[in-house]
Amino acid sequence: MAKNTGNAKAKEFLRKYRPMEISYEVLKDILEKSGYIVAEFGSSEDSDTIISELKLRNYADNSRGFTYADSNYRIVFVNEALSEEEKQIVLAHETGHIFCGHLGTAAVIGRDVTEEYEVNEFVHRLLNPDLFERFGRFVRKHKVITLLCATLTVLAAIIAVTAVNEALERRYYGEYYVTESGTKYHTEDCYIIKDKNNTRRLTNKDMQENRYEPCEICIK
Repeated sequence: MAKNTGNAKAKEFLRKYRPMEISYEVLKDILEKSGYIVAEFGSSEDSDTIISELKLRNYADNSRGFTYADSNYRIVFVNEALSEEEKQIVLAHETGHIFCGHLGTAAVIGRDVTEEYEVNEFVHRLLNPDLFERFGRFVRKHKVITLLCATLTVLAAIIAVTAVNEALERRYYGEYYVTESGTKYHTEDCYIIKDKNNTRRLTNKDMQENRYEPCEICIK
């Protein structure tokens, strides 16, 4: 057996399905989309009939859950008397058997000690995510909130830039330009300042201090 095969398989599983959380319902949905039936047994007549037809009574009476797979059926059986947490663990265990490739010649998988060790690694990795995986699940689970926060951040930045630009515009007195050495203010295309490189916009302060007068050529 390759070292940490179960752990590696769990990582592949998480990358492939990217679950927002690991729960009984999430695992059940993944298995059913993968072609399996998840059936709870105990008081269900349908499950009891299938168990009897497939001669699985001994497994049903002595286990919390097991997987049966042949050319006709692919069924994961879970004891309905278990708590929700116990069902989650059982389904994670059976999921490990399936995704670790333990479907061999035996109809009921999980009877091999080596396979059980590998699956225990799989389950531990699945139910005990590292910091990176927890962060990924948080982002996926709260992606709407994350997207909203990102959008609000961008909007706040746009509003801030707009406010700054508006504040700057309020500093100026129209679209007029002056030179520090001149006494007149001009339009931008006035030939007197057109080729000069020391021009700046006329401010409200300039007008309040009466520092400049309108150009007689470009301003009528």
